[in-house]
Amino acid sequence: MIGAYLDWRTQEVGIAAAQSGDAALMNAYAGGDIYHALAVVCDLTQDPDPAHWKKENPTQRQRMKALQLGINYGMGVPSLARGLDRHPLIASGIIERHRRTYPRFWEWRANMVQTAMLERRIESIFGWPLYITVSPNPRTLYNFPMQSGGAEMLRLAAMRLCEVGIVPAMLIHDGILIEATDREQVEQTKEIMRAAGRDTCDGFEIGVDVDQLLEGGARYRDKRPVARKMWDTIMRALEVVKAVPRQAVA
Repeated sequence: MIGAYLDWRTQEVGIAAAQSGDAALMNAYAGGDIYHALAVVCDLTQDPDPAHWKKENPTQRQRMKALQLGINYGMGVPSLARGLDRHPLIASGIIERHRRTYPRFWEWRANMVQTAMLERRIESIFGWPLYITVSPNPRTLYNFPMQSGGAEMLRLAAMRLCEVGIVPAMLIHDGILIEATDREQVEQTKEIMRAAGRDTCDGFEIGVDVDQLLEGGARYRDKRPVARKMWDTIMRALEVVKAVPRQAVA
């Protein structure tokens, strides 16, 4: 059997682009690396090659990931300044650049929250409602379309996978772990996930990547340095209490 972990590429930003209808944000997403696009908007890189920038600037890219979602969900100047470790004036300028670059997104976001507050409810793409009974944090409403859209996408893909006999081993927020008999099933899963993305986002293509392909007894390992550090800490703790033999760490 083959283990395959597949996830939608920058799913929340793709959903935001599709729902807002912001052509600039849709084009930035379709360009392949929305975090590189944000770094360019923020004037934090002059590198025109997203692939080269990603390889050479992993720390900055991880920071752009947090900031992209933060700005989308209403991060203010003080939080952005802390995230960038820059003066608030610089953070304010970055938010204004983002607003000018993606004006339709900002307009859609404001209108969406205003409508939700007036109607005291907001619905997911396929009609799941959230009722507003108290004064909510606006960031909760900013977040709702993307989180609910991702949930709809995941649910739709999982049902379709089960219908063709590919039962997911685990659903992981914006990804799916499967146990496949061959590479063909992995490709079939990718296409089903892409189709679920298009159906959820009114035809807009949400990319799907194979995060890890586990063959020949390979184990899933999170590639991020912080995750590897956590795993090593857990294994050392298990060694101390003699829950695993010392050679298991290697």
